[in-house]
Amino acid sequence: MKEKSQRDHPRVVSLHPFEGIVLSHGDSALELLMQSEDCVKILGVDGTLEHINCGGLRALELAHESEILGRIWWDIWPERSRPFVRREFMEALSGSPRMFKARCPTALGTPRCWSVNLKPLISRAGPVVSILCVSRDITEDSDTAEIAQIA
Repeated sequence: MKEKSQRDHPRVVSLHPFEGIVLSHGDSALELLMQSEDCVKILGVDGTLEHINCGGLRALELAHESEILGRIWWDIWPERSRPFVRREFMEALSGSPRMFKARCPTALGTPRCWSVNLKPLISRAGPVVSILCVSRDITEDSDTAEIAQIA
């Protein structure tokens, strides 16, 4: 019996950074990633934004993922924030989970405050292979004193 390829199954998704992993709709991991209202991103070890979920597109006010994929993650932050955000990324890349709160407008310029969690994804062999970045819009909930004022 001929085995069907992934193309023959329109409800099967392969996440680019993890080409060896095939998830079908209904799998808990894929559903959590795709249905979360949080902005869920996968960042390459060089900082390149490799994947973003639908909730992230909505949160960042983007029409399509092509507007952001392939860009360096800290470059989407305001210029004054970039050194801080890059340092946090580099800490996560060294294996340390990071969390911070900071301001960054959406693609349409809407001011937003974000709670950002960076989680290193480590291969079985040991090195960090990518960073899972989950950003939550805390604009309405935030106490302005808690938000990092990055010079």
